[in-house]
Amino acid sequence: YPHCWRCDTPLLYYARESWFVRTTAFRDQMLARNARVDWHPPEVGRGRFGEWLQNNVDWALSRDRYWGTPLPVWRCDQESAHVEAVGSYARLAERWGKPLPKDFDPHKPHIDGYRWPCAAKGCTGTMRRTPEVIDTWFDSGSMSFAQWHYPFENKEIAARQYPADFIAEGVDQTRGWFYSLLAIAAGLGDALPNNRGENNTSAVAAPYRAVVVNDLVLDDTGAKMSKHVGNVVDPWAVLPRHGADAVRLFLVASSQVWVPRRFDEEAIRELAGRFLLTLRNVYGGIFAQYANFGWAPSAADPAVSARPPIDRWVLSRLASVESEADALMGRYEATLAARAVMDFVTDDVSNWYVRLNRARFYDVDTPDSRAAFATLHEVLTVSCRLLAPFAPFLTDWMHRELTGESVHLAMYARAAGGASDLQLECAMTQLRTLATLARAAREEANVKVRQPLGRLVCVVPEQRSPDLAALEPLLKAELNVKQVEWASSGDSLVRLEAKANFRSLGKRFGKQTPLAAQAVAALPSDVLARFEQGEPVAISVGGESHALVAEDLEIIRRASGDLVVKEAGGFVAALDPAVTPALREEGLARELVSRIQKMRKDAGFAVSDRIAVHLAGAPEVEGAARARTDYISAEVLAREVAIGGAEPKSPDAMQAAELDGSTVRIAITRVP
Repeated sequence: YPHCWRCDTPLLYYARESWFVRTTAFRDQMLARNARVDWHPPEVGRGRFGEWLQNNVDWALSRDRYWGTPLPVWRCDQESAHVEAVGSYARLAERWGKPLPKDFDPHKPHIDGYRWPCAAKGCTGTMRRTPEVIDTWFDSGSMSFAQWHYPFENKEIAARQYPADFIAEGVDQTRGWFYSLLAIAAGLGDALPNNRGENNTSAVAAPYRAVVVNDLVLDDTGAKMSKHVGNVVDPWAVLPRHGADAVRLFLVASSQVWVPRRFDEEAIRELAGRFLLTLRNVYGGIFAQYANFGWAPSAADPAVSARPPIDRWVLSRLASVESEADALMGRYEATLAARAVMDFVTDDVSNWYVRLNRARFYDVDTPDSRAAFATLHEVLTVSCRLLAPFAPFLTDWMHRELTGESVHLAMYARAAGGASDLQLECAMTQLRTLATLARAAREEANVKVRQPLGRLVCVVPEQRSPDLAALEPLLKAELNVKQVEWASSGDSLVRLEAKANFRSLGKRFGKQTPLAAQAVAALPSDVLARFEQGEPVAISVGGESHALVAEDLEIIRRASGDLVVKEAGGFVAALDPAVTPALREEGLARELVSRIQKMRKDAGFAVSDRIAVHLAGAPEVEGAARARTDYISAEVLAREVAIGGAEPKSPDAMQAAELDGSTVRIAITRVP
């Protein structure tokens, strides 16, 4: 027995009379129009919606309700075949026989008071409005032109605005908005502007050029949210906890909007919350904090062509991402566009550009610092515009801080766009790959990043980008090495060894598998290298030659000398882990700088505060500090670095620390 799925009330179904629109008469037109729509995802247009159109039945238009748009049909009370549909207020006044009153109300019950004699010859009946109202989807389906009060006025506006570029609705609107828009457009035909196809040859235009279908947001177990079940998430409870931007960004960026997704608050924090915090930290923790000391965009900023390669690279990446995001949005791929911009801000801007250039923001007057500020200002401004559809509140605040204008009044993409240097981008990609491998080599050698090392040997597969030489100082700084050497091949750095796969060999060699495994292990490095490149390799077992397949062995790479080697995809980074006394001394100085900087921060010093430093400890630490006093002073903004002797009487902060097995006491005092 049927029950209401909302409240479990028993339902009784009765046959009722209804007014219909004969949509079956133009079913083929609707199918042709639907074929022109750019559906996202395409399978909804072809499948769920297309099949609904194929099996289309006449539209039951009327509803037996009080609230709603009255059905504008009058019938004779003596002869039901005498019917008239009234298409306008003017026509209603004409049929009523006098002007409509100033307080005319077209809704029930007022509209039911308008009656007139039947115009049929010989009929003495009265035309009375039929009591039904119209299916509310008829109102929604008329929205695209009814919003302009077309055809009674605004014909030029309607001609410019119709059909719509795109609509977005839930997947459950197959029989609702998607259908009503299309059915009304097909039924009205030439009565609507631009309602024909190319060259006005066939009536196959659709009321929307594209559709973005939103699927359902499920609960954290994957079940459909339902008030009846009690698993609905209250948005007014979620928004205060995470912010509207984070929730919005999560819904767009976690997966394509036409894919069902589970609502997980932890995912909001991890995906959207973490990203928005990164964006704000780049602005507030780097740009705004230091720009407040006197930088503002001006003609004094160096031209882009005169800026360091890393500035030109990040601006090139910005232009590439801007072009990519704009194209993706034009194709209604909002998820991919959001992810492209988020990856750029996180990986390219925060984790790479800002991290490598932090020291350039400590000043505001030098050409190099002005170049850094101008570059980051442009990156943040354009990134705000690219993120504005997904995180409208934070980006608007930040854009106003950067430019004084709302981001929502700015163009999404710059008219002229930025200049992309793909060769420079390729070089930076190669460098970052090498840096990743070299960091892994450092970890394997168990050498801290602050400890300088002597040399790094690099191999780039195929052709090394010509711009890579200009970026070499970045690689030295990132890996903290004194020298970078380039090799044409990693053959001399890596030795290949083969490890037999007994399961694979056993299927073919049976009892002779141990002999086959010995033959595999004996394969020389150069043969294994050719095998990786696809050349056939055979082994001899029992006097017979057998070709090897990839499953027969695993190729292991080992460093052929004292260097620690990491390799991936043809890229090789070989790090010399030897620490000379001079390198150890420099490493201790860097550790001292790190500890003093942390003490400054913990003591609440402003970034511009000058300090006096006192150091006392193990002889090797004091020796490292004496040898690099100028370096330490410049890094920590110290007017004086005192080494040994009596400690100051009342320092602002004091700490005992251990640096790589050596002890030191550090005291800092704020000075004018």
